[in-house]
Amino acid sequence: MAPQSVISTTLQLLRDKLVDNSYLSHPLFRAVEQAGNLVKVSGGLRVEQPVIFGDHSQISELSNGFEPVNMAVTDPFQTAKFEFANFTQPIILSEVERVANKGDLAVVNILESKMKNVMLGLKKEVNKQIIVGDSTKITQLQTLNGNGTATKAALSTGWFEGVAQASQANTVGGLAKTTYKAQNWYNQFYDSGGTFDLSHLDQLMINAQLYNPSGQFPDIIMMSPKCYAAFQALQQSQVQYISASDRDGLDKDMVAMWRSAKIYVDPNLGFIANAGSGMGSKAVSAYVLSSENFQLYVDTDGFFNVSEMLPVPGTATQAAMVFNRMQLVTGHLASHGILIDAEA
Repeated sequence: MAPQSVISTTLQLLRDKLVDNSYLSHPLFRAVEQAGNLVKVSGGLRVEQPVIFGDHSQISELSNGFEPVNMAVTDPFQTAKFEFANFTQPIILSEVERVANKGDLAVVNILESKMKNVMLGLKKEVNKQIIVGDSTKITQLQTLNGNGTATKAALSTGWFEGVAQASQANTVGGLAKTTYKAQNWYNQFYDSGGTFDLSHLDQLMINAQLYNPSGQFPDIIMMSPKCYAAFQALQQSQVQYISASDRDGLDKDMVAMWRSAKIYVDPNLGFIANAGSGMGSKAVSAYVLSSENFQLYVDTDGFFNVSEMLPVPGTATQAAMVFNRMQLVTGHLASHGILIDAEA
């Protein structure tokens, strides 16, 4: 049986290996990593995102230079506040497993399989909450979906609503769309009406680009499998792949490009919105995101960090905790968008 020091050390080494190799199964994590949107910080209760709404002062037109100048000013600065979500999951090794699997290699195999199971389970749940917003285990994590699902009412804090600007009413980062809608605190949207066309995606991206402070097009597209299939059927001969390796591995990685935006296929998309959400019982088919205007903040000690294995009092087991402290943050909504009812 391996000494406790060997088990703890081996666990930490496995942690690094498995985190790196599991990204391929999670499009959202891969998109965030590749866009450079993973921000690691140390400590803090929440992330405060400064936001500017409106103009600081007024323009005065001059004819001869002696006219009075309007000196009225307003404070355009607001702060969107995003509380960190904290969650953990244990990895448990029983004394029976330790004794029955003598030798370092046997113990490592058990730890590796349990570690992989926990890591993939955590990432699956994080991905599900951000994309769909119906997790019952990580409810404090922000979600892109403000439309609910067929079995869950819409969250009033979800970022994107599948309705026109005038009808959007959610609150993001503590700032209500109804209050700051005129200052572009709302998301773009397009309803394909059941039949997807490339012009729909273009229109959505153009609208997002026009309201982006930098004038850049969205550079991340998250699509449902059916929406991506419809996209491929329309544009297979002209779709641009990132490289030959990405083209050859498309079935595995699902990474293509459209208008310089990387396309990721997420199996969580394509869900049906809640009937009372305003958009009705339609499918949420895609999100278009501007990476410069959102970030995933994680604590340096809370991004799939694994503790040492310690005895669990009153049991014949030892446990290590996988701890996470993270939050999705944005300071601009109008540069992002949602595509609905584009499954065919």
